[in-house]
Amino acid sequence: MATPKLKKPRKSARGRGAGPARNEQRFGAVEMFYAQAIAIEREAAARYREFAHQMAGYGNAATAELFTRLARYESEHAERLLEAADGMTLPSIERVRRDLAVNDRSEVATYEFLYRQVLPHHALLMALSSERRAKAYFEGITKSSKDPGIRKLARAFAREEKEHIAWIEKALAAEPQTVHRFNDLED
Repeated sequence: MATPKLKKPRKSARGRGAGPARNEQRFGAVEMFYAQAIAIEREAAARYREFAHQMAGYGNAATAELFTRLARYESEHAERLLEAADGMTLPSIERVRRDLAVNDRSEVATYEFLYRQVLPHHALLMALSSERRAKAYFEGITKSSKDPGIRKLARAFAREEKEHIAWIEKALAAEPQTVHRFNDLED
């Protein structure tokens, strides 16, 4: 009697190797740097666009414009990183973004529940904290990476984050520290 041929198991409908026993592709430090930096910059751009929209709703054109400008620069950072990583196989940017948010390493704090209610001064304080984290991240990469191209890029981004910090500090100095009761802000 002939031995029946065994069929290969079908790939999961969720995608190739999406099951729990899948072999994870290992990525090097260079690929992880690019994936993390792109995720951080995309997240920052999204949050700053949300803050800009919120500030415009308050009629605070100057702060809205600052957040719009910051969103544009963060988007440009992400694009520069994508260009620099052209030809590399990177980890899933979306997965890295989720991991960074879970581990509180995102450039911009994710306070979704506050976006409707955040006041300009507080939004600026959150942005300042976030830009300082981003600067520290890129300075850390500058010191720890063995890749001269990554060190150069990280050094440039750290300088740009320092400039963003100065913009936010200037806006904070001009923005009164208004206090509202949250129920006054309801629709």
